[in-house]
Amino acid sequence: MENEKSMEIDLREIFYLLLSRLPFILLLTVIGTIAGFAYAKLVMPVLYTSSISIYVNNANENAVAEQDRAQAADIQASKALASTYIVILNDDIVYDKVSEMLFEEYDIRDLEKVFNVSYKDSEPYISAGQIRSRVNISSVNDTEVIQITSTTENASLSAAICSDIAAIAPDLLTRVTKAGSVESIGSAKVPSGPSAPNVKKVTALGLLVGMVISIAIVIISFLLDTRIKSAEDFKKRFSDVPVLAEIPDLLA
Repeated sequence: MENEKSMEIDLREIFYLLLSRLPFILLLTVIGTIAGFAYAKLVMPVLYTSSISIYVNNANENAVAEQDRAQAADIQASKALASTYIVILNDDIVYDKVSEMLFEEYDIRDLEKVFNVSYKDSEPYISAGQIRSRVNISSVNDTEVIQITSTTENASLSAAICSDIAAIAPDLLTRVTKAGSVESIGSAKVPSGPSAPNVKKVTALGLLVGMVISIAIVIISFLLDTRIKSAEDFKKRFSDVPVLAEIPDLLA
Protein backbone atom coordinates (compact mmCIF):
# COMPACT_ATOMS: atom_id res chain seq x y z
CA MET A 1 0.00 0.00 0.00
CA GLU A 2 2.86 2.31 0.90
CA ASN A 3 4.64 1.50 -2.38
CA GLU A 4 1.44 2.29 -4.34
CA LYS A 5 1.17 5.65 -2.57
CA SER A 6 4.84 6.39 -3.28
CA MET A 7 4.35 5.53 -6.95
CA GLU A 8 1.27 7.76 -7.11
CA ILE A 9 3.25 10.66 -5.65
CA ASP A 10 6.09 10.08 -8.13
CA LEU A 11 3.74 10.01 -11.11
CA ARG A 12 2.05 13.17 -9.89
CA GLU A 13 5.47 14.77 -9.51
CA ILE A 14 6.43 13.78 -13.06
CA PHE A 15 3.13 15.15 -14.36
CA TYR A 16 3.75 18.55 -12.76
CA LEU A 17 7.35 18.39 -13.95
CA LEU A 18 6.20 17.94 -17.55
CA LEU A 19 3.65 20.70 -17.07
CA SER A 20 6.36 23.05 -15.84
CA ARG A 21 8.53 22.22 -18.87
CA LEU A 22 5.64 22.52 -21.32
CA PRO A 23 7.21 25.37 -23.36
CA PHE A 24 10.33 23.26 -23.94
CA ILE A 25 8.22 20.24 -24.92
CA LEU A 26 6.13 22.30 -27.32
CA LEU A 27 9.24 23.85 -28.85
CA LEU A 28 10.84 20.48 -29.65
CA THR A 29 7.50 19.15 -30.88
CA VAL A 30 7.16 22.06 -33.31
CA ILE A 31 10.79 21.58 -34.43
CA GLY A 32 10.13 17.86 -35.02
CA THR A 33 6.99 18.66 -37.01
CA ILE A 34 8.81 21.18 -39.21
CA ALA A 35 11.73 18.78 -39.68
CA GLY A 36 9.37 15.97 -40.72
CA PHE A 37 7.56 18.20 -43.21
CA ALA A 38 10.83 19.54 -44.66
CA TYR A 39 12.29 16.03 -44.96
CA ALA A 40 9.21 14.78 -46.83
CA LYS A 41 9.11 17.80 -49.13
CA LEU A 42 12.80 18.44 -49.79
CA VAL A 43 14.70 15.19 -49.21
CA MET A 44 12.46 12.21 -49.97
CA PRO A 45 12.09 11.44 -53.70
CA VAL A 46 8.68 11.91 -55.30
CA LEU A 47 7.52 8.53 -56.62
CA TYR A 48 4.74 7.55 -59.01
CA THR A 49 3.09 4.14 -59.10
CA SER A 50 1.26 2.47 -61.96
CA SER A 51 -0.10 -1.05 -62.33
CA ILE A 52 -1.72 -3.47 -64.73
CA SER A 53 -3.41 -6.80 -64.14
CA ILE A 54 -3.25 -9.91 -66.30
CA TYR A 55 -5.59 -12.89 -66.09
CA VAL A 56 -4.21 -16.44 -66.16
CA ASN A 57 -6.32 -18.95 -68.08
CA ASN A 58 -5.43 -22.60 -67.64
CA ALA A 59 -7.56 -23.81 -70.55
CA ASN A 60 -5.79 -24.46 -73.81
CA GLU A 61 -7.08 -22.41 -76.71
CA ASN A 62 -7.86 -25.59 -78.67
CA ALA A 63 -9.63 -27.26 -75.79
CA VAL A 64 -13.40 -27.43 -75.67
CA ALA A 65 -14.59 -25.84 -72.45
CA GLU A 66 -17.98 -26.11 -70.89
CA GLN A 67 -19.89 -22.86 -71.27
CA ASP A 68 -21.41 -20.73 -68.48
CA ARG A 69 -19.56 -22.49 -65.65
CA ALA A 70 -15.96 -22.75 -64.47
CA GLN A 71 -14.50 -26.00 -63.28
CA ALA A 72 -12.98 -25.88 -59.78
CA ALA A 73 -10.03 -27.93 -60.99
CA ASP A 74 -9.30 -25.40 -63.75
CA ILE A 75 -9.43 -22.52 -61.29
CA GLN A 76 -6.98 -24.25 -58.92
CA ALA A 77 -4.71 -25.07 -61.86
CA SER A 78 -4.81 -21.41 -62.95
CA LYS A 79 -3.78 -20.29 -59.46
CA ALA A 80 -0.84 -22.70 -59.48
CA LEU A 81 0.05 -21.56 -62.99
CA ALA A 82 -0.05 -17.93 -61.84
CA SER A 83 2.65 -18.68 -59.25
CA THR A 84 4.82 -20.19 -61.98
CA TYR A 85 4.22 -17.21 -64.25
CA ILE A 86 5.32 -14.80 -61.50
CA VAL A 87 8.65 -16.61 -61.17
CA ILE A 88 9.19 -16.49 -64.94
CA LEU A 89 8.24 -12.81 -65.19
CA ASN A 90 10.89 -11.98 -62.59
CA ASP A 91 13.63 -13.53 -64.71
CA ASP A 92 16.40 -11.36 -66.18
CA ILE A 93 15.28 -12.14 -69.73
CA VAL A 94 12.08 -10.16 -69.14
CA TYR A 95 13.82 -7.11 -67.73
CA ASP A 96 16.50 -7.17 -70.41
CA LYS A 97 13.72 -7.00 -73.00
CA VAL A 98 12.03 -4.20 -71.04
CA SER A 99 15.33 -2.31 -71.12
CA GLU A 100 15.43 -2.56 -74.93
CA MET A 101 11.83 -1.37 -75.22
CA LEU A 102 12.42 1.60 -72.92
CA PHE A 103 15.28 2.88 -75.07
CA GLU A 104 12.95 2.70 -78.05
CA GLU A 105 10.24 4.64 -76.21
CA TYR A 106 12.28 7.22 -74.25
CA ASP A 107 15.17 9.58 -74.71
CA ILE A 108 18.28 8.29 -72.95
CA ARG A 109 18.50 11.53 -70.94
CA ASP A 110 15.08 10.86 -69.40
CA LEU A 111 16.09 7.32 -68.47
CA GLU A 112 19.35 8.52 -66.92
CA LYS A 113 17.32 10.55 -64.44
CA VAL A 114 15.90 7.33 -63.02
CA PHE A 115 18.39 4.57 -63.81
CA ASN A 116 22.15 4.17 -64.08
CA VAL A 117 22.60 3.59 -67.80
CA SER A 118 25.52 1.36 -68.79
CA TYR A 119 26.99 0.52 -72.18
CA LYS A 120 27.79 -2.81 -73.80
CA ASP A 121 29.30 -2.88 -77.28
CA SER A 122 28.48 0.84 -77.53
CA GLU A 123 24.80 0.05 -76.88
CA PRO A 124 23.09 1.55 -73.79
CA TYR A 125 21.26 -0.75 -71.43
CA ILE A 126 19.70 -0.77 -67.99
CA SER A 127 20.60 -3.71 -65.78
CA ALA A 128 17.83 -6.19 -65.03
CA GLY A 129 18.36 -5.70 -61.30
CA GLN A 130 17.63 -1.97 -61.50
CA ILE A 131 14.33 -2.46 -63.30
CA ARG A 132 13.38 -5.40 -61.07
CA SER A 133 13.90 -3.23 -57.98
CA ARG A 134 11.22 -0.86 -59.32
CA VAL A 135 8.72 -3.63 -60.07
CA ASN A 136 6.49 -5.83 -57.94
CA ILE A 137 4.67 -8.82 -59.45
CA SER A 138 2.22 -10.69 -57.26
CA SER A 139 -0.99 -12.68 -57.27
CA VAL A 140 -4.08 -10.70 -56.27
CA ASN A 141 -5.53 -12.24 -53.12
CA ASP A 142 -4.27 -15.71 -54.12
CA THR A 143 -6.38 -15.69 -57.30
CA GLU A 144 -5.53 -16.36 -60.93
CA VAL A 145 -5.05 -12.62 -61.48
CA ILE A 146 -1.47 -11.31 -61.52
CA GLN A 147 -0.83 -7.64 -60.76
CA ILE A 148 2.25 -5.92 -62.15
CA THR A 149 3.17 -2.72 -60.30
CA SER A 150 5.98 -0.29 -61.05
CA THR A 151 7.17 2.68 -59.00
CA THR A 152 9.64 5.26 -60.33
CA GLU A 153 10.32 9.00 -60.20
CA ASN A 154 8.67 9.39 -63.63
CA ALA A 155 4.90 8.91 -63.91
CA SER A 156 4.81 7.89 -67.58
CA LEU A 157 7.84 5.63 -67.14
CA SER A 158 6.08 3.68 -64.37
CA ALA A 159 3.14 3.06 -66.71
CA ALA A 160 5.45 2.16 -69.62
CA ILE A 161 7.30 -0.50 -67.59
CA CYS A 162 4.00 -2.15 -66.63
CA SER A 163 2.77 -2.05 -70.23
CA ASP A 164 6.04 -3.48 -71.56
CA ILE A 165 6.01 -6.42 -69.13
CA ALA A 166 2.35 -7.12 -69.98
CA ALA A 167 3.24 -7.03 -73.70
CA ILE A 168 6.13 -9.47 -73.24
CA ALA A 169 4.19 -11.87 -71.01
CA PRO A 170 1.79 -13.73 -73.38
CA ASP A 171 4.32 -15.08 -75.89
CA LEU A 172 7.07 -15.70 -73.34
CA LEU A 173 4.88 -17.54 -70.82
CA THR A 174 3.20 -19.71 -73.45
CA ARG A 175 6.56 -20.57 -75.03
CA VAL A 176 8.20 -21.48 -71.72
CA THR A 177 5.37 -23.33 -69.96
CA LYS A 178 3.58 -24.79 -73.00
CA ALA A 179 0.39 -24.37 -71.00
CA GLY A 180 -2.32 -21.83 -70.37
CA SER A 181 -2.51 -18.25 -71.59
CA VAL A 182 -2.66 -14.74 -70.19
CA GLU A 183 -4.70 -11.70 -71.11
CA SER A 184 -4.27 -8.12 -69.95
CA ILE A 185 -7.10 -6.60 -67.94
CA GLY A 186 -7.30 -2.98 -69.02
CA SER A 187 -4.13 -0.95 -69.44
CA ALA A 188 -1.52 0.73 -67.26
CA LYS A 189 -2.58 4.30 -66.47
CA VAL A 190 -0.18 7.20 -66.07
CA PRO A 191 -0.66 8.24 -62.41
CA SER A 192 -2.09 11.73 -61.96
CA GLY A 193 -0.37 12.24 -58.61
CA PRO A 194 2.56 10.87 -56.59
CA SER A 195 2.22 7.74 -54.49
CA ALA A 196 5.05 8.78 -52.16
CA PRO A 197 6.11 10.36 -49.95
CA ASN A 198 3.07 10.60 -47.70
CA VAL A 199 3.75 14.13 -46.45
CA LYS A 200 1.03 14.02 -43.77
CA LYS A 201 2.31 10.72 -42.38
CA VAL A 202 5.95 11.83 -42.29
CA THR A 203 4.98 15.17 -40.71
CA ALA A 204 2.91 13.39 -38.04
CA LEU A 205 5.84 11.05 -37.38
CA GLY A 206 8.12 14.08 -36.96
CA LEU A 207 5.65 15.58 -34.47
CA LEU A 208 5.54 12.33 -32.49
CA VAL A 209 9.33 11.93 -32.48
CA GLY A 210 9.82 15.54 -31.36
CA MET A 211 7.33 15.10 -28.52
CA VAL A 212 8.81 11.78 -27.33
CA ILE A 213 12.38 13.13 -27.40
CA SER A 214 11.43 16.27 -25.47
CA ILE A 215 9.57 14.30 -22.81
CA ALA A 216 12.46 11.83 -22.54
CA ILE A 217 14.96 14.67 -22.08
CA VAL A 218 12.85 16.23 -19.32
CA ILE A 219 12.33 12.95 -17.43
CA ILE A 220 15.95 11.77 -17.78
CA SER A 221 17.24 15.17 -16.62
CA PHE A 222 14.92 14.93 -13.62
CA LEU A 223 16.04 11.39 -12.74
CA LEU A 224 19.73 12.28 -13.05
CA ASP A 225 19.38 15.39 -10.91
CA THR A 226 20.70 14.36 -7.47
CA ARG A 227 20.50 17.79 -5.88
CA ILE A 228 18.43 18.25 -2.72
CA LYS A 229 16.05 21.13 -3.30
CA SER A 230 13.72 20.87 -0.30
CA ALA A 231 13.17 19.18 3.02
CA GLU A 232 10.91 16.68 1.29
CA ASP A 233 13.78 15.61 -0.98
CA PHE A 234 15.98 15.12 2.10
CA LYS A 235 13.33 13.02 3.86
CA LYS A 236 12.85 10.83 0.80
CA ARG A 237 16.54 10.08 0.41
CA PHE A 238 17.50 9.93 4.10
CA SER A 239 14.34 8.70 5.78
CA ASP A 240 16.24 7.32 8.80
CA VAL A 241 18.00 10.65 9.53
CA PRO A 242 16.00 13.11 11.67
CA VAL A 243 15.69 16.74 10.47
CA LEU A 244 16.73 19.03 13.34
CA ALA A 245 16.15 22.35 11.62
CA GLU A 246 15.50 23.93 8.25
CA ILE A 247 17.04 27.24 7.13
CA PRO A 248 14.58 29.19 5.00
CA ASP A 249 15.66 30.81 1.75
CA LEU A 250 15.23 34.51 2.53
CA LEU A 251 15.96 35.53 -1.07
CA ALA A 252 13.22 33.33 -2.55
